[in-house]
Amino acid sequence: MLQFSADIERMEDCEAILEFVRSFCRKEGAIWFSYHFTPIFESPTSHNTFIWARGYPLELQKKYFAEGYRQIDPVPRLTLEHGHILTWREARQLAGGDPAAERYFEVFEEFGIENWAGFALYGPRNRDAFAALTFAEDPEKFEEGRLAHLHTLLQTAHLQICKVMDNAKPEVILSAREREVLTWMGRGKSATETAEILHISPETVKTYVKRVYEKLEANDRVTATVRALKLGLVEL
Repeated sequence: MLQFSADIERMEDCEAILEFVRSFCRKEGAIWFSYHFTPIFESPTSHNTFIWARGYPLELQKKYFAEGYRQIDPVPRLTLEHGHILTWREARQLAGGDPAAERYFEVFEEFGIENWAGFALYGPRNRDAFAALTFAEDPEKFEEGRLAHLHTLLQTAHLQICKVMDNAKPEVILSAREREVLTWMGRGKSATETAEILHISPETVKTYVKRVYEKLEANDRVTATVRALKLGLVEL
């Protein structure tokens, strides 16, 4: 744990931090990983919540982002209200039979997501986040302390992400096109996909991305996006 913390504290890119903590979670049996960062005064299901997800089936991602299930996802809110670690079964119980929540649970159980645990992450100045891990086995049957250990790793990573965000320039001006490009990149679109959406060439997109990185002093899309969200430069 001490080595993990030391390694994390040297990192200055949010994406590198998330990839690093994900690699540790995979060693503990996590097959799907997501991190949800919600700006201050926003709800966990806000369209401004930044989501970094890896491992999820494409069909599941489509349902979540394109078919409206992101807006009715009850588990980030329930986990943050619970304040610690929440399993899928516990989340269903806390949802209390809410029709929208029940629809969400039923649809996502079709993908075998029941072996799931949600983690509440807290940062300075109310910069809270939520992380979710799906395992190949039931986490409620894990040996004592295993989920708590993962929670500590995730919390450490979140605090470092908050620290990286604090390094954002207080005054940054992005052009309208730069904001458009960063918005789509922040939503997970590739340079080619962003180019198609904006009807410009991929090379032009890459030029805008380079400018955005320079202005925000970032080296990856995650760092650029969270810094831009903090400064109110983009909405996702």
